[in-house]
Amino acid sequence: MAELKRRLNSHRKWVLGARGGMQADLSFHDMSRLPLPGVVLRNAKLIGTSFAGSNLSRADLKATVLMMAEFEGADLSQADLLGADLRGACFNGANLAEANLAGADLRTGSLGAVSTKNQPSPGAAITRQTKLVDANLNRAILVGSNLGNCDLTGAELVDADLSGADLTGAILVSTDLSGATLRNTTLTGAVLSGTVLDADGIALMAELGINPDGNLEPLGERLFELLAHHQDWLDSEGRAGQRLELDLVDLSEAPLAEVDLSAAKIQRCDLRNANLAGSNLMMADLSHSNLSGADLSGANLSGCAMRRVNLTGASLRDSILLGVPLGDIDRPWPTNLQYARLNGCDLRCRAAAGVILRHADLTGARVNMALMNGSDTSGAKLPTTRV
Repeated sequence: MAELKRRLNSHRKWVLGARGGMQADLSFHDMSRLPLPGVVLRNAKLIGTSFAGSNLSRADLKATVLMMAEFEGADLSQADLLGADLRGACFNGANLAEANLAGADLRTGSLGAVSTKNQPSPGAAITRQTKLVDANLNRAILVGSNLGNCDLTGAELVDADLSGADLTGAILVSTDLSGATLRNTTLTGAVLSGTVLDADGIALMAELGINPDGNLEPLGERLFELLAHHQDWLDSEGRAGQRLELDLVDLSEAPLAEVDLSAAKIQRCDLRNANLAGSNLMMADLSHSNLSGADLSGANLSGCAMRRVNLTGASLRDSILLGVPLGDIDRPWPTNLQYARLNGCDLRCRAAAGVILRHADLTGARVNMALMNGSDTSGAKLPTTRV
């Protein structure tokens, strides 16, 4: 730690033009879970460096080379990343509220394109998509930034400024763009589903010929073939068939009533108005999917992962949301509806226990005591009445 402090101090002197300063090259170092608020790392080389869980609030990271760096769960609120090279960096779950990323490069990164004395032994080039999954970018400045092919699944960009930004091919599934400035923003080939847009955003999408409700690829008849393989996988306890794993697929209005989808992975899919009545979704993963208007009445959602799903206007009447006992784990695995949009949803379930509703929006939802008793509702927007 003493050596790190010495090098950070030396870099600060270099930035200020003071005697004895030296530009820092901390590439591939582990700087995770460190208290670094206000740290000055402008123009430093930090390729592949891990800042996971670190506090970098108000940090000076202007023009810093952060290609393939790790920022998962880090606090970068009000940090200055003006013109930074963030290609291939991972910001999953990071807090970038009010950060300045104007002119930053967030395209896909490749380690084969860089040279540093700390780089691991040579081998095949490593290429990675820049990830901002579930990141908080509220009120962030992204003017002129390059977010081409960036994964912004579940990210919050409320009131962010994306003027002149390039979002070509970016994944905007379950992304909150309400209040965002999209003036001269390039959205060619962007992937949308369950994206939150205000009236101006919807009008812009219409002007650009983009369906704001979603533009995922449909599976068609192949869905039933995959369902048969999943049933074989369940019946044989994994010895035959294949687990159902779907991502970025259009399943809107799919006829899935009474189907056994337990342990299936159906992430970032469009399930608007799908019929899932009486289906078995125990321990399934529906995270970031759009289930607005879907019928889940009587469905078994015990232990189901539904983080940031859109269930606006959906029906979960008489559904089951119990915890699932797992081996030696003391507490049952709960149904997870964290950050879910449940506006106008019928949540009068048959049975529930320990449901995670943290930061969920239940405005206008119809709930009963079976759901609310014992549920974790910290940070949630609760309905005014219960049935």
